[in-house]
Amino acid sequence: MLPPLSLRARLLALLGAVLAAGLMVGVGLLMLHAAQRVRAESDSTARLAREFAATALASLEDSRDPVAALRGLLAEVEQLRHIRIYMDGSGAPAEAEQERRAPAWFAALVAAPPSVTRIRLDGRGRLAGELVLAADPGDEVDEIWDEVAALALGAAGLALAGFVVVSLAAARALSPASALVEALERLRRGERSLSVPVGGAPEFVAIAERVEQLAAALARLDEENRALIQRLVQVQDEERRDIARDLHDEIGPFLFAIRAGLGALGRRLDGDRRADCTRIEEQISALQQVNRRILGRLRPAALDELGLGGALEALVRGWRELYPDVAIALCFAAADARLDETTALTAYRIAQEGLTNVFRHSGATRVEVSVEETAQAGRRELRVAVRDDGAGLDAAARRGIGLRGMGERVAALGGRVALRSSAPRGALLEAHLPLDGAREPA
Repeated sequence: MLPPLSLRARLLALLGAVLAAGLMVGVGLLMLHAAQRVRAESDSTARLAREFAATALASLEDSRDPVAALRGLLAEVEQLRHIRIYMDGSGAPAEAEQERRAPAWFAALVAAPPSVTRIRLDGRGRLAGELVLAADPGDEVDEIWDEVAALALGAAGLALAGFVVVSLAAARALSPASALVEALERLRRGERSLSVPVGGAPEFVAIAERVEQLAAALARLDEENRALIQRLVQVQDEERRDIARDLHDEIGPFLFAIRAGLGALGRRLDGDRRADCTRIEEQISALQQVNRRILGRLRPAALDELGLGGALEALVRGWRELYPDVAIALCFAAADARLDETTALTAYRIAQEGLTNVFRHSGATRVEVSVEETAQAGRRELRVAVRDDGAGLDAAARRGIGLRGMGERVAALGGRVALRSSAPRGALLEAHLPLDGAREPA
């Protein structure tokens, strides 16, 4: 299937079709008029030939030798254009060797049927037989062909010149459309600081102004959305912090007190009662482990106590204990003192989510976690990457809730996050968080 034509191509195709149709109609009218001219010329020539023959025959009657006079007359008229006069039975005089300029198809199209007049000579002195007058429109057809060809070539030249002029004018008039398409594509990619230098027709200028206004409106909406998402993230962190504090300061001590009390009670009992206390104490111990895991997910204590680097070391050490057959490497090249709480927590969450997905889905044998400061276009950024050599990404797989949440959290900080396949195998989770307060479009 052919691709759709552009607006310029459609206009030029329409113009070319109109010019071609007009040229064909003009040539057709010329040829129609040419046929009428040939018929009129043939009829006029035949009429003049008949009058000439009547006058000549009348003069031959008084001649002493009419036959010789008739032969001389026929010899003289052989040089006439458009007409041939000869005696029937003696054969038509040979045509002078002359190359016809008009092609055969044109001559057949415009030439009228041959006009032949026969005059009986019996009874005119000593003359006998028939005198044949045959019209010959060949010269007239050649003249008309020259005229038609010249007019057709001139019209074709003018049409071609007009087509070129209109093509250049259309290209110049439609040139702002490409700038508008490029601006809309940049807008689709997320660029909001747009300036569309479009001139030309007022319609294109108005569209360019509307595109710039749309970009400004989208920039405001993006800023509002980032502020809203950032506020939601802050509220979530505050709620997690409050829940973690309650679990640590209230639930934790209560569980410890209950476990200590059961231990003291069990030491004063014996037999089955002591065994029951021991089982209850074990269940409370398991509940304490669950409480600590929940505290770790809500608010990693190591982040407050050891900073981002120490918290990541503790995180990697925990995964190494759970999966001793997997090699986990950590590269930390950032200054904890220069990281604010939100950025540090976001970086920790990205590494946490990345490791969770690796051990849950990839079946990798080696994982690399790197956190480093970089500079992109003059902006300081914190790059967090989790790379594995596992099964890679399934093209049909959809992002889970955790990754979508990370994307929203990173976007709220003005950063960006991407999950893609890694060469030669495996996957790469990579995030860039701004460190200098500059925010990029989400």
